[in-house]
Amino acid sequence: MGDGNDNTIGGGTFHGTVVQARNVHYHSTAPTRRAPRLLDAAPEVFVDRDPVFEILARAAAERAGRTAPLVVVVTGLPGMGKTATALRWLHQLAADFPGGHLQADMSPQGPLRPRDPVAVLEGFVRELSDRQDDRPAGPDELAAHYRSLTADAPALVLLDNVVTAGQVRPLLPGHPESVVVVTSRSPLTGLRASHPRTLAVPLRALDAAAGADLFHTVAGRPDVLDRPALEDVLSACAGLPLAVRIAGARAGELLDSGEDPAVLARELIDRRTRLEALAVPDDLSVPQVFDAAHASLPEGAAALYRALGAHPTPEFSRELARRVADALDADAETDVRTLVREGLLEPAGTGRLRMHRLVHDHARAAATSAETEAAVGRYADWYLRRAAAVERLTSSRWRYGPLFAGPGSDDGAGHAFRDAEEALDALEADRANLVAVAELAHGTHRYAQTWQLCEALRGFFFRRKYHADWIAVCRLGLAAAERCDDPLAVSRMHLELAFACTDARDERAAEHYRHSLRLASAAGHARTVSSALEGLGLLALAADDPAAAAEHFGRAVDALDGIDHPRGRALLTLHLGRALAAERRHEEAASLLLRARDLFAALPDPFNEAKALWHYAHARVRADRSDEAVAPLNEAAGLMQTCGAPEEQAGILLLRGDVAAGRGEREAAEADWRTAAELYDRVGSPLARTARERLGG
Repeated sequence: MGDGNDNTIGGGTFHGTVVQARNVHYHSTAPTRRAPRLLDAAPEVFVDRDPVFEILARAAAERAGRTAPLVVVVTGLPGMGKTATALRWLHQLAADFPGGHLQADMSPQGPLRPRDPVAVLEGFVRELSDRQDDRPAGPDELAAHYRSLTADAPALVLLDNVVTAGQVRPLLPGHPESVVVVTSRSPLTGLRASHPRTLAVPLRALDAAAGADLFHTVAGRPDVLDRPALEDVLSACAGLPLAVRIAGARAGELLDSGEDPAVLARELIDRRTRLEALAVPDDLSVPQVFDAAHASLPEGAAALYRALGAHPTPEFSRELARRVADALDADAETDVRTLVREGLLEPAGTGRLRMHRLVHDHARAAATSAETEAAVGRYADWYLRRAAAVERLTSSRWRYGPLFAGPGSDDGAGHAFRDAEEALDALEADRANLVAVAELAHGTHRYAQTWQLCEALRGFFFRRKYHADWIAVCRLGLAAAERCDDPLAVSRMHLELAFACTDARDERAAEHYRHSLRLASAAGHARTVSSALEGLGLLALAADDPAAAAEHFGRAVDALDGIDHPRGRALLTLHLGRALAAERRHEEAASLLLRARDLFAALPDPFNEAKALWHYAHARVRADRSDEAVAPLNEAAGLMQTCGAPEEQAGILLLRGDVAAGRGEREAAEADWRTAAELYDRVGSPLARTARERLGG
């Protein structure tokens, strides 16, 4: 018997019942295997992504010898060009895949209604074979039939807008050298678990050059905008290809109609009009794709999304996001993970999260005024409590704000810092946010929180030497305090601003010290009177007027009469010692400086203890007794190293290097000077040059 059922009765005409004694041969047509070409056209306008294509090319080149198809998961937020990238690459490969090119949208009605993979299988099977009568009905059998139809030659498969890993598994073709490209906002961790060699390809924002190339190509000419306006447009689009395309199209239309395309740049600069400028009557405009993404979120994640839009910047700590979710009575970690999985949040370093600028704008616009108001209050409170926790660890000074009324080192998020260095590092990552939150708090009439935040940030700004930010926050604090019915708060803010100006060598410091002194005297607040006099004394000392400095310090001591303020007395002892050293009253100075050291050690206050030892060593050098400076400098260096104060640490090492050089210890001196230069560089101090001059550089 030949292939198939070729049962035949031949040889004449028969009437009535016919009985076949041997074989019956039945002729049927074998199913025809087809190689469909279903891929959408490759995008005509395409820029960048060369590094991505290099990764993909290497993976495709290693298909030989595989036991299962290569699965590539291209991820990115809406509008990042996932589908365009996939199509561009798949068309480059097409000639090497004779088994067919298949494509399906796995969520045409949005992520809330993912497409059943069985429906896609049915469509694929129909395209792959002209026989439908033998198609199995069950999903497992249908998937096996699909694998059989795709087993003879490698195929390309594009599964677009995948929501779950379960949508992908039944659609993997049978030939092991096939390639399946999946686009998704989610990394599809479950797919990678079941197919360990799955290649993850996250798409990032376009860089400025690629963005400009895309913008000019879509606009139709390279001179549509001047460079400043172009930079504004690209900055507003933040590398999102969809946004750049829409901006380019709008700029070209404006130019064609005789209008000034620069109006587009002005609309995009303003956060209030940015999304509207990128809206077009199309389901692929920027607001529409983000609307769909927001609508697809579970309720808790959607509420968190809107709340994060009220944060003043697009980047923040993961802990803050969890705290906001907690306040919304949501499942905090689940909702954070959902936003990350959907591409609406992305990791931005250890413990940090970031929203794309346009996503952040959309989240802000999606929130109700009540949601925004509540979220802003939470942000102001969280950053204030965090700053206060750090401030407690950096200094034992007296503060006026209510958060300092009792002991505590909790940062408001349930975490107690180990030491000052860890605490300062925690704020370092949020430096831009701290300034932005101060501006936000002031702009939303949270005046008490604004000045309290200013007070709480002194230790951070002083140790890390961010003078421009420090002074800006102090000005906000002063303006806020003036809106409160609290003259002492105003006095304290003048004091904070004066101290910041003093450290920045800003000549306006004296004016603010005098304002603080006047207001504190009127309020009868001796501590603040003493602090203002102390500041005026420090200015006199810096102006090389030690006699005037000593007079101010003496009055500051008198102001503390009857007040239990050991830290204030220790500081004034230190300052008086410095003034006497400047007057070359060496032994009196040494006695006071050692006394100050003991007072700080008793508090304890390692930062100022180290400063007292440093100034004592300096006084010994002035007295031509450098040998007596070695041990104090070693001790000071050890203490300061734990305080997160690079500029002061550098000053100690610079002096220790000088002492070592005077003792003929050139190698040790150069090591200290080199480290001092590096530390000064870290805070942008001009004294880095002084250290390098010592090194002969």
